[in-house]
Amino acid sequence: MLTLITGANGFIAAHCIAALLRAGHSVRGTVRTLEKASATVAALHAAGVAPLDRLEIVVVADPTDLGQFAPAVAGCDAILHLASAFTYDAQPGQFEQQLLLPAIQGTTVACEAAQRCPTVRKLVIMSSFAAVYDAAQGLQPGRVYTEEDWSPLGYEEGRDTENVAIAYRASKVLAERAAWTYVKEHEVDFQLVTLCPGMVFGEMIHPIASLEQLNASNRIVWEVALGGRDALPPTKAPVWVDVQDLAETCLHALTTALPSHQRFLVTEGAYDTQEIADLLREAIPTARERVPEGSPGDRIRDTHYACDAGKVRQMLGVQFRSLRESIVPLVEQLYAMEDGARI
Repeated sequence: MLTLITGANGFIAAHCIAALLRAGHSVRGTVRTLEKASATVAALHAAGVAPLDRLEIVVVADPTDLGQFAPAVAGCDAILHLASAFTYDAQPGQFEQQLLLPAIQGTTVACEAAQRCPTVRKLVIMSSFAAVYDAAQGLQPGRVYTEEDWSPLGYEEGRDTENVAIAYRASKVLAERAAWTYVKEHEVDFQLVTLCPGMVFGEMIHPIASLEQLNASNRIVWEVALGGRDALPPTKAPVWVDVQDLAETCLHALTTALPSHQRFLVTEGAYDTQEIADLLREAIPTARERVPEGSPGDRIRDTHYACDAGKVRQMLGVQFRSLRESIVPLVEQLYAMEDGARI
């Protein structure tokens, strides 16, 4: 099977490439520049990902342009669409151009390219828990979210807000809805699967030059591990999944025979920064010296909503590793990167 992975230089994408190659599949990845192509292959090689002779990286400078994107799809059996506009640097008034339109257009182009390519049978799109969760409702203790739920954010809310986080959440909702609208309005020959993960933690095997380039989810863990403060940082979006488990979920979504188009919520469960601190202080001597103790053993999971990821476990047969298994190797990697930067 040949799978096209968009945004191949990304945190999640690198693990998806590794999972597919390990399972015996071939991968064609898209990046925006030749420099990113070289850096991606080098990073995967350094991480021991193999066999790289079944990996092809192609440059698609603008993945929202069907004319540029469609040739990359030729001959593929499936598309794993991971590339997404994400920047907290956008300012009010810029959200439409920098977040909303690229996300919607990128997804629509992926759908159109899949429909035009006769060999494509699966289109798996990485959405987000942000497309599920109604942040306006607050913590909602006792509420259990599933893939049946949708954030109510619309185009105007994302365009007109003063808050970049709201604009980002709206972009995820709108991009995923664009895919569902496409398969509703067209007689497609491919099967659509969308995945909605929470915060994604875990070791990095993608090109990353410094700690300043950390993805948003791993930055949450780093803010705890970094220490140097009197109190632990507050918990943000308290549901999570490990990046390798998410990559395995992508592999299963691509290869499992499903009865129809499907949407999956992908979370291991709840976390909080106190739990991260407790695990790091127990497992890593350096962390005991740096990470605030906080209130060991305290957990906030009873004070906020929960998620039910039973569908993805049942239909795709995935298992999730523990928070300790995910974040301890990550923080050891981050401390090593910090030490390397000091040399």
